Amino acid sequence: MAEGVRPPRLGFFVREPYASQIVAGLKTWEIRRYPTEIRGRVGVVSSRGWIGTVVIREVLGPFSLEELAAHQGKHRADPEFLRAYARGKPLYVWVLSDPEEFAEPIPVQRPRGPAVWVRLDRLGG
Repeated sequence: MAEGVRPPRLGFFVREPYASQIVAGLKTWEIRRYPTEIRGRVGVVSSRGWIGTVVIREVLGPFSLEELAAHQGKHRADPEFLRAYARGKPLYVWVLSDPEEFAEPIPVQRPRGPAVWVRLDRLGG
C-alpha cells in the first residue's frame, strides 16, 4: 500500500490461489453463498496475510452452477469446487475491479470462527 494512504476499513478472507488471482487482476468475480452490502475499496486477506486491495463494484445473482459455468474465465473456480461450495444452493457474484497487489503481505490475525471480514483500519494501532 502506498505510504500515507489510509487503509480500507475492512478486508475479506479469500482462499489461495484465488486471493492472489484477485490482486493480480486475473479474477474479477468472487463467488459467495450470500450477497454483501459492502461496496468500494476493501482489503484482500489470505493465509499469507493482507496481500492487496480491490474494489467491490456490485453484487449479481443469485446464479445456478450452470449459469456460472459460462463465466469460468471471470471467477476461475473449478466446477467441482463450486458444486461442493454451493451445497445445492444458488451463488452470488461480487464484481471486483481496480486490484492493487502489495509487494509484501501484511500480517493479519484471523478472528476465531467462520469470519469473512476483518477490520484493517486498526492494524498497528
